[in-house]
Amino acid sequence: MCPVPEPQSPGIGAGTITAAVRALVPNHPACAEALTIAKASLPASILYHSIRVYMYAQAFLRIFQDSDTPPKTPTPDGRSPSGSGCDTRTPPHVLFVACILHDVGTSQDHDAIPERFEVVGADVAARVLRKHGIGEAAIRDAWLAMSLHTSPGIAERLGGTVRAVRLAVRADFGSYPVPPPDTLPGGAETMNMIRWKLPRLEIEKDLGDAVVRQAVMDPQKAPGSSWPGDLLRAKRAEPNWDGVNKAF
Repeated sequence: MCPVPEPQSPGIGAGTITAAVRALVPNHPACAEALTIAKASLPASILYHSIRVYMYAQAFLRIFQDSDTPPKTPTPDGRSPSGSGCDTRTPPHVLFVACILHDVGTSQDHDAIPERFEVVGADVAARVLRKHGIGEAAIRDAWLAMSLHTSPGIAERLGGTVRAVRLAVRADFGSYPVPPPDTLPGGAETMNMIRWKLPRLEIEKDLGDAVVRQAVMDPQKAPGSSWPGDLLRAKRAEPNWDGVNKAF
């Protein structure tokens, strides 16, 4: 009997946003444009991941606001890090643009730009937000959150949007607890929607492969001390490995 092939993630532009999911998107022209860019540029797995990150980031901002002691990543000696103060007033439309575009730099549209995908995506978001009249302080906040979302030990210390996006990414990849359902907009109903309407598909493989594909074409996209650099080294160490990148 022939083996049954593993299910493949729908390709670029194939992600489906249901009416229920779209209802969670802020009603703002910047969000509409950012979502259009993401849908046209990303495979379904990365698109759905980006929406999950938005849901989790909202929850983390709510947790920070409601708690006198926001969740922090301890320092190596067990102390709580400094920098507990954080701006939790991030407008939902700014947060959405930052989240939905945080991985858009991995798309083929940006292969020729010799910068890390995190920075490329942050630049795209900044242009979208600026086009729709968003203030420079909010744009800088979104830019930092996106450009630092793979920077462990830095983003967690900066608070506000930067920390919320970083922890949301970590939560979606299992290195930080997923926020409780009652902290999500819509509560348990939203958590069920995340599970059934935004399937994970092959997000780890698809994202890792996209980053490495660009890095092989242009090593400037994968500096030695960066997450893209780690992925590229792992690929070069085992070029025939076809699973999830071992440095993911």
